[in-house]
Amino acid sequence: MNRGEELARKLIVPMYVLGLLGMFAIVVAVHITRKPGEGMENAMDYTDFSDGWTLDREGTVRAELGKLGTYMDEETGVLSIYHRLPSMEGDESLVFRTKDVYTKLLIDGEVFYATNVYESGFYNRSPGNLWNIAKFHDNCSGAIVEMQVYMVYDTSAITVDHTIWGDKTDIIMAFFRDKFFGITVSLLMVIIGLVLIAIDVMPAYSHARKNHGMVWLGLYSTLIGIWSVTETNVMQFFIQDMRILQLVGNMIMILDSMPLLLYLDCEYGIFKNWFMRVFCYCDTVYILVATALQLTGISDLHIVLPGAMITMMVSCCVLLVWVAVELTVRIRRHQSVLHYALQLTGLGALWISALGEALRSAQADHMDRAEYIRVGMLVFIICLAISSQLETYRLFENGLKYDIISSLAYSDGLTGLGNRTAYLEQIEAHASGETGITQLGIVFLDVNNLKKVNDSQGHEKGDELIVAASKIIADSFGKSGQSYRIGGDEFCVLMTGGSLQEKYEAGFARFQQLIDDANRVKGRTYEIQIANGFSICDMISREKIDEAVAAADSAMYANKSFLKSRVV
Repeated sequence: MNRGEELARKLIVPMYVLGLLGMFAIVVAVHITRKPGEGMENAMDYTDFSDGWTLDREGTVRAELGKLGTYMDEETGVLSIYHRLPSMEGDESLVFRTKDVYTKLLIDGEVFYATNVYESGFYNRSPGNLWNIAKFHDNCSGAIVEMQVYMVYDTSAITVDHTIWGDKTDIIMAFFRDKFFGITVSLLMVIIGLVLIAIDVMPAYSHARKNHGMVWLGLYSTLIGIWSVTETNVMQFFIQDMRILQLVGNMIMILDSMPLLLYLDCEYGIFKNWFMRVFCYCDTVYILVATALQLTGISDLHIVLPGAMITMMVSCCVLLVWVAVELTVRIRRHQSVLHYALQLTGLGALWISALGEALRSAQADHMDRAEYIRVGMLVFIICLAISSQLETYRLFENGLKYDIISSLAYSDGLTGLGNRTAYLEQIEAHASGETGITQLGIVFLDVNNLKKVNDSQGHEKGDELIVAASKIIADSFGKSGQSYRIGGDEFCVLMTGGSLQEKYEAGFARFQQLIDDANRVKGRTYEIQIANGFSICDMISREKIDEAVAAADSAMYANKSFLKSRVV
Protein backbone atom coordinates (compact mmCIF):
# COMPACT_ATOMS: atom_id res chain seq x y z
CA MET A 1 0.00 0.00 0.00
CA ASN A 2 1.56 3.35 -1.05
CA ARG A 3 1.63 6.39 1.22
CA GLY A 4 -1.04 8.24 -0.76
CA GLU A 5 -3.47 5.32 -0.53
CA GLU A 6 -2.79 4.87 3.19
CA LEU A 7 -3.26 8.59 3.87
CA ALA A 8 -6.53 8.61 1.87
CA ARG A 9 -7.96 5.80 3.98
CA LYS A 10 -6.97 7.61 7.17
CA LEU A 11 -8.39 11.01 6.16
CA ILE A 12 -11.37 10.50 3.84
CA VAL A 13 -13.48 8.38 6.22
CA PRO A 14 -13.03 10.79 9.20
CA MET A 15 -13.74 13.76 6.95
CA TYR A 16 -16.93 12.15 5.65
CA VAL A 17 -18.02 11.16 9.16
CA LEU A 18 -17.37 14.75 10.28
CA GLY A 19 -19.60 15.98 7.45
CA LEU A 20 -22.25 13.40 8.37
CA LEU A 21 -22.17 14.58 12.00
CA GLY A 22 -22.30 18.19 10.82
CA MET A 23 -25.47 17.51 8.85
CA PHE A 24 -26.94 15.81 11.91
CA ALA A 25 -25.95 18.84 13.99
CA ILE A 26 -27.96 21.04 11.61
CA VAL A 27 -31.09 18.94 12.22
CA VAL A 28 -30.49 19.09 15.98
CA ALA A 29 -29.92 22.85 15.80
CA VAL A 30 -33.14 23.30 13.84
CA HIS A 31 -35.10 21.23 16.36
CA ILE A 32 -33.72 23.24 19.28
CA THR A 33 -34.09 26.71 17.78
CA ARG A 34 -37.20 26.52 15.60
CA LYS A 35 -40.35 28.37 16.61
CA PRO A 36 -43.60 29.30 14.84
CA GLY A 37 -43.18 32.35 12.59
CA GLU A 38 -45.46 35.36 12.71
CA GLY A 39 -46.33 35.44 9.02
CA MET A 40 -45.27 35.24 5.40
CA GLU A 41 -43.93 38.77 5.41
CA ASN A 42 -40.81 37.55 7.25
CA ALA A 43 -39.76 35.25 4.41
CA MET A 44 -39.24 35.53 0.67
CA ASP A 45 -41.75 33.23 -0.92
CA TYR A 46 -41.76 31.20 -4.12
CA THR A 47 -44.71 29.21 -5.57
CA ASP A 48 -46.30 27.40 -8.56
CA PHE A 49 -49.95 26.19 -9.31
CA SER A 50 -52.29 24.48 -11.93
CA ASP A 51 -55.45 25.35 -13.98
CA GLY A 52 -58.31 27.86 -14.04
CA TRP A 53 -56.69 30.79 -12.30
CA THR A 54 -56.51 34.41 -13.46
CA LEU A 55 -54.15 37.32 -12.87
CA ASP A 56 -56.98 39.71 -12.03
CA ARG A 57 -60.00 39.56 -9.76
CA GLU A 58 -62.36 40.11 -12.69
CA GLY A 59 -61.16 36.92 -14.40
CA THR A 60 -60.17 38.49 -17.71
CA VAL A 61 -56.46 37.55 -17.82
CA ARG A 62 -55.91 33.82 -17.49
CA ALA A 63 -52.87 32.49 -15.60
CA GLU A 64 -51.21 29.15 -16.36
CA LEU A 65 -49.94 27.57 -13.20
CA GLY A 66 -47.01 26.01 -15.03
CA LYS A 67 -45.80 29.50 -15.98
CA LEU A 68 -46.24 31.38 -12.70
CA GLY A 69 -42.57 32.31 -12.72
CA THR A 70 -43.11 34.41 -15.84
CA TYR A 71 -45.79 36.50 -14.07
CA MET A 72 -43.81 37.05 -10.87
CA ASP A 73 -42.55 40.53 -9.99
CA GLU A 74 -38.99 39.76 -8.86
CA GLU A 75 -38.68 43.03 -6.97
CA THR A 76 -41.58 42.27 -4.61
CA GLY A 77 -41.31 38.47 -4.86
CA VAL A 78 -45.10 38.20 -4.56
CA LEU A 79 -47.72 37.13 -7.13
CA SER A 80 -51.51 37.10 -6.70
CA ILE A 81 -53.80 34.88 -8.78
CA TYR A 82 -57.56 34.47 -8.44
CA HIS A 83 -60.25 31.84 -8.82
CA ARG A 84 -63.97 31.80 -8.15
CA LEU A 85 -64.93 28.97 -5.84
CA PRO A 86 -67.66 26.60 -6.99
CA SER A 87 -70.98 26.40 -5.22
CA MET A 88 -70.90 24.11 -2.20
CA GLU A 89 -73.56 22.23 -0.30
CA GLY A 90 -71.18 21.33 2.51
CA ASP A 91 -67.56 21.75 3.46
CA GLU A 92 -65.00 21.25 0.67
CA SER A 93 -61.22 21.42 0.54
CA LEU A 94 -58.69 22.84 -1.85
CA VAL A 95 -55.62 20.57 -1.90
CA PHE A 96 -52.55 21.60 -3.85
CA ARG A 97 -48.83 20.92 -3.86
CA THR A 98 -46.22 23.64 -3.77
CA LYS A 99 -42.46 23.42 -3.98
CA ASP A 100 -39.98 26.03 -2.80
CA VAL A 101 -42.69 28.66 -2.25
CA TYR A 102 -44.97 29.98 0.49
CA THR A 103 -48.65 30.66 -0.15
CA LYS A 104 -51.61 32.43 1.37
CA LEU A 105 -55.30 32.10 0.47
CA LEU A 106 -57.48 35.17 1.04
CA ILE A 107 -61.20 35.84 0.69
CA ASP A 108 -62.26 39.52 0.70
CA GLY A 109 -58.79 40.49 1.93
CA GLU A 110 -58.97 38.17 4.96
CA VAL A 111 -56.34 35.42 5.24
CA PHE A 112 -58.13 32.09 5.05
CA TYR A 113 -55.08 29.84 4.81
CA ALA A 114 -51.30 30.35 5.02
CA THR A 115 -48.29 28.04 4.77
CA ASN A 116 -47.39 26.95 8.27
CA VAL A 117 -44.03 28.56 8.99
CA TYR A 118 -41.39 27.47 11.49
CA GLU A 119 -38.32 29.61 11.95
CA SER A 120 -34.72 28.64 12.70
CA GLY A 121 -31.43 30.21 11.78
CA PHE A 122 -30.29 26.85 10.41
CA TYR A 123 -33.17 26.18 8.03
CA ASN A 124 -33.20 26.38 4.26
CA ARG A 125 -35.08 29.43 3.03
CA SER A 126 -37.92 27.46 1.44
CA PRO A 127 -40.40 24.92 2.87
CA GLY A 128 -39.60 22.41 0.12
CA ASN A 129 -42.35 20.07 -1.09
CA LEU A 130 -45.60 20.87 0.69
CA TRP A 131 -49.20 19.66 0.50
CA ASN A 132 -51.51 22.57 1.24
CA ILE A 133 -54.98 21.71 2.48
CA ALA A 134 -57.45 24.58 2.83
CA LYS A 135 -60.96 23.73 4.05
CA PHE A 136 -63.84 25.95 2.91
CA HIS A 137 -67.32 26.11 4.42
CA ASP A 138 -70.49 26.33 2.33
CA ASN A 139 -70.84 30.05 3.12
CA CYS A 140 -67.84 30.56 0.80
CA SER A 141 -69.79 29.34 -2.25
CA GLY A 142 -69.06 31.48 -5.29
CA ALA A 143 -66.53 33.63 -3.47
CA ILE A 144 -63.35 34.73 -5.22
CA VAL A 145 -60.28 33.29 -3.56
CA GLU A 146 -56.95 35.06 -3.93
CA MET A 147 -53.79 33.01 -3.81
CA GLN A 148 -50.66 34.91 -2.92
CA VAL A 149 -47.46 33.16 -3.96
CA TYR A 150 -44.22 34.21 -2.26
CA MET A 151 -40.99 33.61 -4.17
CA VAL A 152 -38.00 32.15 -2.28
CA TYR A 153 -35.16 31.57 -4.75
CA ASP A 154 -35.93 32.67 -8.31
CA THR A 155 -38.75 32.48 -10.82
CA SER A 156 -37.50 29.23 -12.39
CA ALA A 157 -38.01 27.39 -9.11
CA ILE A 158 -41.68 28.32 -8.64
CA THR A 159 -43.93 25.23 -8.61
CA VAL A 160 -47.63 24.96 -7.81
CA ASP A 161 -49.42 21.89 -9.15
CA HIS A 162 -51.79 19.01 -8.40
CA THR A 163 -54.56 21.40 -7.45
CA ILE A 164 -57.54 19.33 -6.36
CA TRP A 165 -60.93 20.41 -5.12
CA GLY A 166 -63.20 18.06 -3.12
CA ASP A 167 -63.36 15.93 -0.01
CA LYS A 168 -60.03 16.03 1.79
CA THR A 169 -60.15 12.41 2.98
CA ASP A 170 -60.95 11.06 -0.46
CA ILE A 171 -58.13 13.06 -2.01
CA ILE A 172 -55.55 11.84 0.51
CA MET A 173 -56.66 8.21 0.25
CA ALA A 174 -56.51 8.34 -3.55
CA PHE A 175 -52.99 9.74 -3.32
CA PHE A 176 -51.94 6.98 -0.90
CA ARG A 177 -53.25 4.30 -3.23
CA ASP A 178 -51.36 5.87 -6.11
CA LYS A 179 -48.08 5.98 -4.15
CA PHE A 180 -48.33 2.63 -2.36
CA PHE A 181 -45.78 0.92 -4.61
CA GLY A 182 -43.29 3.77 -4.29
CA ILE A 183 -43.63 3.78 -0.49
CA THR A 184 -43.15 0.01 -0.34
CA VAL A 185 -40.02 0.06 -2.50
CA SER A 186 -38.57 2.95 -0.52
CA LEU A 187 -39.13 1.26 2.83
CA LEU A 188 -37.67 -1.95 1.41
CA MET A 189 -34.46 -0.08 0.57
CA VAL A 190 -34.29 1.23 4.14
CA ILE A 191 -34.82 -2.27 5.55
CA ILE A 192 -32.18 -3.77 3.23
CA GLY A 193 -29.74 -1.07 4.29
CA LEU A 194 -30.29 -1.69 8.00
CA VAL A 195 -29.97 -5.46 7.49
CA LEU A 196 -26.67 -5.02 5.61
CA ILE A 197 -25.30 -2.87 8.44
CA ALA A 198 -26.44 -5.47 11.00
CA ILE A 199 -24.78 -8.26 8.99
CA ASP A 200 -21.50 -6.35 8.92
CA VAL A 201 -21.24 -6.25 12.73
CA MET A 202 -21.79 -10.00 13.05
CA PRO A 203 -18.58 -11.74 14.26
CA ALA A 204 -18.66 -14.36 11.48
CA TYR A 205 -18.90 -11.66 8.81
CA SER A 206 -16.16 -9.53 10.35
CA HIS A 207 -13.91 -12.58 10.52
CA ALA A 208 -14.51 -13.42 6.88
CA ARG A 209 -14.42 -10.01 5.23
CA LYS A 210 -11.82 -8.06 7.22
CA ASN A 211 -13.38 -4.78 5.98
CA HIS A 212 -16.61 -2.86 6.40
CA GLY A 213 -17.83 -2.53 2.83
CA MET A 214 -21.27 -3.80 3.80
CA VAL A 215 -21.67 -0.95 6.32
CA TRP A 216 -21.13 1.62 3.57
CA LEU A 217 -23.46 -0.18 1.16
CA GLY A 218 -26.06 -0.42 3.93
CA LEU A 219 -25.71 3.28 4.73
CA TYR A 220 -26.05 4.12 1.04
CA SER A 221 -29.23 2.01 0.75
CA THR A 222 -30.70 3.52 3.93
CA LEU A 223 -30.05 7.11 2.84
CA ILE A 224 -31.46 6.51 -0.64
CA GLY A 225 -34.52 4.79 0.85
CA ILE A 226 -35.25 7.73 3.16
CA TRP A 227 -34.81 10.20 0.30
CA SER A 228 -37.10 8.08 -1.89
CA VAL A 229 -39.81 8.09 0.81
CA THR A 230 -39.70 11.88 1.01
CA GLU A 231 -39.97 12.08 -2.78
CA THR A 232 -43.30 10.23 -2.71
CA ASN A 233 -44.69 13.32 -0.92
CA VAL A 234 -46.58 11.07 1.50
CA MET A 235 -44.75 12.10 4.66
CA GLN A 236 -45.81 15.69 3.98
CA PHE A 237 -49.33 14.76 5.09
CA PHE A 238 -48.05 13.82 8.57
CA ILE A 239 -45.33 16.36 9.31
CA GLN A 240 -46.51 19.85 10.08
CA ASP A 241 -43.12 21.47 9.56
CA MET A 242 -42.22 20.77 5.94
CA ARG A 243 -38.91 22.63 6.04
CA ILE A 244 -37.31 19.81 8.02
CA LEU A 245 -38.18 17.31 5.27
CA GLN A 246 -36.67 19.51 2.60
CA LEU A 247 -33.54 19.93 4.70
CA VAL A 248 -33.17 16.18 5.23
CA GLY A 249 -33.74 15.48 1.54
CA ASN A 250 -31.04 17.97 0.55
CA MET A 251 -28.66 16.52 3.11
CA ILE A 252 -29.11 13.00 1.77
CA MET A 253 -28.45 14.12 -1.79
CA ILE A 254 -25.19 15.71 -0.63
CA LEU A 255 -24.11 12.81 1.59
CA ASP A 256 -25.14 9.70 -0.33
CA SER A 257 -22.33 9.53 -2.90
CA MET A 258 -19.51 9.01 -0.38
CA PRO A 259 -20.80 5.69 1.06
CA LEU A 260 -20.85 4.33 -2.50
CA LEU A 261 -17.22 5.41 -3.02
CA LEU A 262 -16.15 3.91 0.31
CA TYR A 263 -17.90 0.68 -0.63
CA LEU A 264 -15.97 0.71 -3.92
CA ASP A 265 -12.71 1.05 -2.03
CA CYS A 266 -13.57 -1.92 0.19
CA GLU A 267 -14.49 -4.02 -2.88
CA TYR A 268 -11.90 -2.85 -5.43
CA GLY A 269 -9.40 -0.64 -3.59
CA ILE A 270 -10.14 2.50 -5.63
CA PHE A 271 -7.91 4.59 -3.34
CA LYS A 272 -4.95 2.97 -5.11
CA ASN A 273 -5.74 5.36 -7.95
CA TRP A 274 -4.54 8.94 -7.32
CA PHE A 275 -7.45 10.45 -9.27
CA MET A 276 -9.98 8.68 -7.06
CA ARG A 277 -8.19 9.83 -3.91
CA VAL A 278 -8.32 13.44 -5.14
CA PHE A 279 -11.99 13.06 -6.14
CA CYS A 280 -12.91 11.66 -2.71
CA TYR A 281 -11.01 14.47 -0.98
CA CYS A 282 -12.97 16.97 -3.07
CA ASP A 283 -16.26 15.26 -2.19
CA THR A 284 -15.57 15.29 1.55
CA VAL A 285 -14.46 18.94 1.37
CA TYR A 286 -17.67 19.74 -0.53
CA ILE A 287 -19.73 18.07 2.22
CA LEU A 288 -17.90 19.96 4.96
CA VAL A 289 -18.21 23.31 3.12
CA ALA A 290 -21.95 22.73 2.53
CA THR A 291 -22.37 21.99 6.23
CA ALA A 292 -20.44 25.09 7.23
CA LEU A 293 -22.44 27.33 4.86
CA GLN A 294 -25.71 26.02 6.29
CA LEU A 295 -24.63 26.35 9.94
CA THR A 296 -23.31 29.88 9.45
CA GLY A 297 -26.31 31.01 7.41
CA ILE A 298 -24.15 32.20 4.51
CA SER A 299 -26.04 29.95 2.11
CA ASP A 300 -28.33 26.94 2.30
CA LEU A 301 -28.11 23.36 1.05
CA HIS A 302 -30.54 23.95 -1.79
CA ILE A 303 -28.08 26.35 -3.43
CA VAL A 304 -25.15 23.87 -3.39
CA LEU A 305 -27.11 20.83 -4.64
CA PRO A 306 -25.58 20.90 -8.17
CA GLY A 307 -22.34 19.68 -6.62
CA ALA A 308 -24.17 16.62 -5.31
CA MET A 309 -25.46 15.83 -8.81
CA ILE A 310 -21.95 16.01 -10.27
CA THR A 311 -20.53 13.82 -7.52
CA MET A 312 -23.18 11.16 -7.98
CA MET A 313 -22.69 11.08 -11.77
CA VAL A 314 -18.92 10.67 -11.40
CA SER A 315 -19.37 7.99 -8.71
CA CYS A 316 -21.68 5.95 -10.92
CA CYS A 317 -19.31 6.30 -13.88
CA VAL A 318 -16.39 5.10 -11.76
CA LEU A 319 -18.37 2.10 -10.56
CA LEU A 320 -19.37 1.23 -14.11
CA VAL A 321 -15.77 1.43 -15.38
CA TRP A 322 -14.31 -0.51 -12.47
CA VAL A 323 -16.81 -3.35 -12.67
CA ALA A 324 -16.54 -3.55 -16.47
CA VAL A 325 -12.72 -3.75 -16.28
CA GLU A 326 -12.80 -6.41 -13.56
CA LEU A 327 -15.39 -8.41 -15.50
CA THR A 328 -13.31 -8.25 -18.69
CA VAL A 329 -10.15 -9.38 -16.90
CA ARG A 330 -11.90 -12.32 -15.29
CA ILE A 331 -13.49 -13.44 -18.56
CA ARG A 332 -10.06 -13.43 -20.19
CA ARG A 333 -8.63 -15.47 -17.33
CA HIS A 334 -11.61 -17.87 -17.39
CA GLN A 335 -12.36 -17.05 -13.74
CA SER A 336 -15.72 -16.87 -11.99
CA VAL A 337 -17.66 -13.77 -13.10
CA LEU A 338 -20.94 -14.13 -11.18
CA HIS A 339 -19.88 -11.57 -8.54
CA TYR A 340 -19.13 -8.92 -11.19
CA ALA A 341 -22.00 -9.87 -13.52
CA LEU A 342 -24.47 -9.21 -10.69
CA GLN A 343 -22.92 -5.82 -10.02
CA LEU A 344 -22.99 -4.93 -13.71
CA THR A 345 -26.67 -5.98 -13.86
CA GLY A 346 -27.48 -3.71 -10.95
CA LEU A 347 -25.57 -0.86 -12.57
CA GLY A 348 -27.44 -1.36 -15.81
CA ALA A 349 -30.77 -1.16 -14.01
CA LEU A 350 -29.67 2.02 -12.27
CA TRP A 351 -28.50 3.70 -15.46
CA ILE A 352 -31.62 2.75 -17.44
CA SER A 353 -33.91 4.04 -14.69
CA ALA A 354 -31.85 7.24 -14.31
CA LEU A 355 -32.02 7.85 -18.06
CA GLY A 356 -35.78 7.30 -18.06
CA GLU A 357 -36.16 9.69 -15.12
CA ALA A 358 -34.04 12.32 -16.89
CA LEU A 359 -36.15 12.07 -20.06
CA ARG A 360 -39.35 12.29 -18.05
CA SER A 361 -38.13 15.34 -16.12
CA ALA A 362 -37.01 17.04 -19.36
CA GLN A 363 -40.61 16.94 -20.62
CA ALA A 364 -42.19 18.40 -17.47
CA ASP A 365 -41.64 18.95 -13.76
CA HIS A 366 -42.96 16.00 -11.80
CA MET A 367 -44.00 15.73 -8.19
CA ASP A 368 -42.12 12.45 -7.61
CA ARG A 369 -38.56 12.73 -8.96
CA ALA A 370 -37.76 9.16 -7.90
CA GLU A 371 -40.63 7.28 -9.55
CA TYR A 372 -38.42 5.43 -12.04
CA ILE A 373 -35.08 5.64 -10.31
CA ARG A 374 -36.22 4.03 -7.04
CA VAL A 375 -36.93 0.77 -8.88
CA GLY A 376 -33.54 0.84 -10.59
CA MET A 377 -31.89 1.77 -7.30
CA LEU A 378 -33.57 -1.15 -5.53
CA VAL A 379 -32.36 -3.60 -8.20
CA PHE A 380 -28.90 -2.01 -7.99
CA ILE A 381 -28.69 -2.37 -4.20
CA ILE A 382 -30.04 -5.94 -4.20
CA CYS A 383 -27.54 -6.99 -6.90
CA LEU A 384 -24.63 -5.40 -5.01
CA ALA A 385 -25.80 -6.95 -1.74
CA ILE A 386 -26.12 -10.43 -3.26
CA SER A 387 -22.74 -10.19 -4.99
CA SER A 388 -21.09 -9.03 -1.77
CA GLN A 389 -22.72 -11.84 0.20
CA LEU A 390 -21.52 -14.39 -2.38
CA GLU A 391 -18.00 -13.05 -1.94
CA THR A 392 -18.45 -13.11 1.84
CA TYR A 393 -19.57 -16.75 1.66
CA ARG A 394 -16.48 -17.61 -0.36
CA LEU A 395 -14.21 -15.84 2.13
CA PHE A 396 -16.06 -17.37 5.07
CA GLU A 397 -15.74 -20.84 3.55
CA ASN A 398 -12.01 -20.32 3.09
CA GLY A 399 -11.74 -18.99 6.63
CA LEU A 400 -13.68 -21.98 7.96
CA LYS A 401 -11.28 -24.33 6.21
CA TYR A 402 -8.39 -22.43 7.76
CA ASP A 403 -10.02 -22.68 11.20
CA ILE A 404 -10.49 -26.45 10.78
CA ILE A 405 -6.87 -26.92 9.76
CA SER A 406 -5.74 -24.70 12.64
CA SER A 407 -7.94 -26.64 15.05
CA LEU A 408 -6.44 -29.93 13.91
CA ALA A 409 -2.94 -28.55 14.39
CA TYR A 410 -3.60 -27.58 18.01
CA SER A 411 -6.04 -30.29 19.16
CA ASP A 412 -5.46 -33.84 20.32
CA GLY A 413 -7.30 -36.13 17.93
CA LEU A 414 -8.34 -38.69 20.54
CA THR A 415 -9.50 -36.51 23.46
CA GLY A 416 -10.28 -33.19 21.84
CA LEU A 417 -8.10 -31.38 24.40
CA GLY A 418 -5.23 -29.10 23.43
CA ASN A 419 -2.15 -30.98 22.23
CA ARG A 420 1.52 -30.54 23.17
CA THR A 421 2.03 -27.83 20.52
CA ALA A 422 -0.84 -25.78 21.95
CA TYR A 423 0.54 -26.31 25.48
CA LEU A 424 4.05 -25.13 24.58
CA GLU A 425 2.76 -22.06 22.72
CA GLN A 426 0.54 -21.14 25.68
CA ILE A 427 3.48 -21.48 28.09
CA GLU A 428 5.52 -19.24 25.78
CA ALA A 429 2.70 -16.66 25.61
CA HIS A 430 2.51 -16.56 29.42
CA ALA A 431 6.30 -16.35 29.80
CA SER A 432 6.60 -13.46 27.31
CA GLY A 433 3.96 -11.46 29.15
CA GLU A 434 1.63 -11.52 26.13
CA THR A 435 -1.35 -12.75 28.16
CA GLY A 436 -0.83 -10.27 31.00
CA ILE A 437 -1.39 -12.79 33.82
CA THR A 438 0.18 -12.31 37.27
CA GLN A 439 -0.17 -15.90 38.56
CA LEU A 440 -0.18 -19.33 36.94
CA GLY A 441 -1.32 -22.60 38.47
CA ILE A 442 0.08 -25.79 36.94
CA VAL A 443 -1.48 -29.24 37.37
CA PHE A 444 0.45 -32.21 35.97
CA LEU A 445 -1.41 -35.53 35.62
CA ASP A 446 -0.42 -39.03 34.56
CA VAL A 447 -2.69 -42.01 33.84
CA ASN A 448 -1.37 -45.12 35.58
CA ASN A 449 -1.29 -48.60 34.04
CA LEU A 450 -1.92 -47.52 30.42
CA LYS A 451 0.78 -49.90 29.08
CA LYS A 452 -0.64 -52.76 31.14
CA VAL A 453 -4.16 -52.19 29.73
CA ASN A 454 -2.80 -51.93 26.16
CA ASP A 455 -0.81 -55.17 26.51
CA SER A 456 -3.48 -57.24 28.26
CA GLN A 457 -6.75 -55.87 26.83
CA GLY A 458 -5.72 -54.21 23.56
CA HIS A 459 -5.20 -50.65 22.39
CA GLU A 460 -8.91 -50.08 21.96
CA LYS A 461 -9.35 -50.43 25.73
CA GLY A 462 -6.26 -48.30 26.26
CA ASP A 463 -7.80 -45.52 24.15
CA GLU A 464 -11.01 -45.92 26.13
CA LEU A 465 -9.03 -45.40 29.35
CA ILE A 466 -7.37 -42.23 27.98
CA VAL A 467 -10.72 -40.77 26.85
CA ALA A 468 -12.33 -41.52 30.24
CA ALA A 469 -9.37 -39.95 32.08
CA SER A 470 -9.40 -36.85 29.87
CA LYS A 471 -13.09 -36.30 30.58
CA ILE A 472 -12.48 -36.53 34.33
CA ILE A 473 -9.61 -34.02 34.08
CA ALA A 474 -11.58 -31.57 31.94
CA ASP A 475 -14.67 -31.82 34.18
CA SER A 476 -12.68 -31.11 37.34
CA PHE A 477 -9.53 -29.00 36.88
CA GLY A 478 -10.37 -27.90 33.34
CA LYS A 479 -13.21 -25.67 34.57
CA SER A 480 -10.61 -23.32 36.07
CA GLY A 481 -8.15 -23.38 33.18
CA GLN A 482 -7.08 -24.93 29.89
CA SER A 483 -6.51 -28.70 29.61
CA TYR A 484 -3.88 -30.37 27.39
CA ARG A 485 -2.77 -33.87 26.53
CA ILE A 486 1.02 -33.44 26.33
CA GLY A 487 2.03 -37.11 25.98
CA GLY A 488 0.64 -40.63 25.59
CA ASP A 489 -0.61 -40.81 29.17
CA GLU A 490 0.37 -37.33 30.41
CA PHE A 491 -1.91 -34.32 30.84
CA CYS A 492 -1.53 -30.76 32.06
CA VAL A 493 -3.95 -28.05 33.16
CA LEU A 494 -2.88 -24.37 33.18
CA MET A 495 -4.97 -22.39 35.67
CA THR A 496 -5.14 -18.58 35.64
CA GLY A 497 -6.84 -15.89 37.68
CA GLY A 498 -6.99 -15.46 41.45
CA SER A 499 -7.39 -17.88 44.38
CA LEU A 500 -5.50 -20.62 42.52
CA GLN A 501 -5.01 -22.79 45.62
CA GLU A 502 -8.74 -22.75 46.36
CA LYS A 503 -9.53 -23.53 42.72
CA TYR A 504 -7.16 -26.48 42.79
CA GLU A 505 -8.59 -27.88 46.02
CA ALA A 506 -12.17 -27.58 44.73
CA GLY A 507 -11.11 -29.23 41.47
CA PHE A 508 -9.22 -31.97 43.33
CA ALA A 509 -12.31 -32.83 45.42
CA ARG A 510 -14.38 -33.20 42.27
CA PHE A 511 -11.51 -35.06 40.60
CA GLN A 512 -11.49 -37.75 43.30
CA GLN A 513 -15.29 -38.04 43.25
CA LEU A 514 -15.36 -38.50 39.47
CA ILE A 515 -12.66 -41.22 39.66
CA ASP A 516 -14.59 -43.07 42.35
CA ASP A 517 -17.82 -42.82 40.31
CA ALA A 518 -16.07 -44.07 37.15
CA ASN A 519 -14.54 -47.06 38.95
CA ARG A 520 -17.96 -48.13 40.26
CA VAL A 521 -19.34 -48.49 36.71
CA LYS A 522 -20.30 -52.11 36.16
CA GLY A 523 -18.55 -53.99 33.39
CA ARG A 524 -15.40 -51.83 33.39
CA THR A 525 -12.40 -54.15 32.91
CA TYR A 526 -9.76 -51.75 34.27
CA GLU A 527 -9.32 -49.34 37.15
CA ILE A 528 -8.88 -45.62 36.48
CA GLN A 529 -5.96 -44.27 38.46
CA ILE A 530 -4.57 -40.79 37.77
CA ALA A 531 -1.59 -39.26 39.58
CA ASN A 532 -1.46 -35.48 39.92
CA GLY A 533 0.83 -32.74 41.16
CA PHE A 534 0.25 -29.02 41.61
CA SER A 535 2.35 -25.86 41.92
CA ILE A 536 1.82 -22.11 41.68
CA CYS A 537 4.02 -19.61 39.85
CA ASP A 538 3.68 -16.25 41.67
CA MET A 539 6.10 -14.26 39.48
CA ILE A 540 5.63 -14.60 35.74
CA SER A 541 8.90 -15.09 33.90
CA ARG A 542 10.46 -17.84 31.81
CA GLU A 543 12.67 -18.98 34.70
CA LYS A 544 9.88 -18.96 37.31
CA ILE A 545 7.44 -20.82 35.05
CA ASP A 546 10.09 -23.50 34.36
CA GLU A 547 10.60 -23.88 38.11
CA ALA A 548 6.84 -24.23 38.68
CA VAL A 549 6.55 -26.80 35.88
CA ALA A 550 9.37 -28.82 37.41
CA ALA A 551 7.74 -28.62 40.87
CA ALA A 552 4.36 -29.81 39.53
CA ASP A 553 6.04 -32.61 37.60
CA SER A 554 7.97 -33.71 40.70
CA ALA A 555 4.80 -33.66 42.84
CA MET A 556 2.99 -35.70 40.22
CA TYR A 557 5.68 -38.41 40.17
CA ALA A 558 5.62 -38.55 43.96
CA ASN A 559 1.86 -39.08 43.86
CA LYS A 560 2.29 -41.69 41.11
CA SER A 561 4.68 -43.69 43.27
CA PHE A 562 2.29 -43.45 46.20
CA LEU A 563 -0.65 -44.75 44.15
CA LYS A 564 1.37 -47.67 42.82
CA SER A 565 2.47 -48.61 46.31
CA ARG A 566 -1.10 -49.01 47.47
CA VAL A 567 -2.52 -52.47 47.69
CA VAL A 568 -5.34 -52.84 45.19
